[in-house]
Amino acid sequence: MAGSTMYAVKAALLPLLQANSTLSSIQCSYGDPGEAQRRESIFMGDVNSNVHTPEALASGRRRRLEDYTLDIEVFVQSKAAGQQEGEQRALVLANAVEDVLADYPTLDDGVTGLLFVECSGMSMHTAEAGIDGPRIQVTVHTTVKARLG
Repeated sequence: MAGSTMYAVKAALLPLLQANSTLSSIQCSYGDPGEAQRRESIFMGDVNSNVHTPEALASGRRRRLEDYTLDIEVFVQSKAAGQQEGEQRALVLANAVEDVLADYPTLDDGVTGLLFVECSGMSMHTAEAGIDGPRIQVTVHTTVKARLG
């Protein structure tokens, strides 16, 4: 019985993002690339509010419904572009992530028990990074629902 689909969802989503025509030239990684991060980057972020609800009350191991949010982080930093242009570019990339989620709600059936993934919202943070130009972060909040066991 699987304890969670967190790893499998991230692993199945990554190649779908990399194959998207808008994102094919963008650094897409399983986790935070740290110091290796490029000026345009997308990676799987935090998993929040992982809740397991039993489908029925019974003794022993039982089937559960898993519900959590996976944050997909989109970063853009550009010397040439100002904050407005940087935000616009970050949202183009975030919208491409949303398109992948809409086109593959079951991640091409690559995760056992997955019911669906969907974009549940976005948030944006913009900061000036000195000589490197503005740094924009858009977080694509992704709802994941699965059946375990």
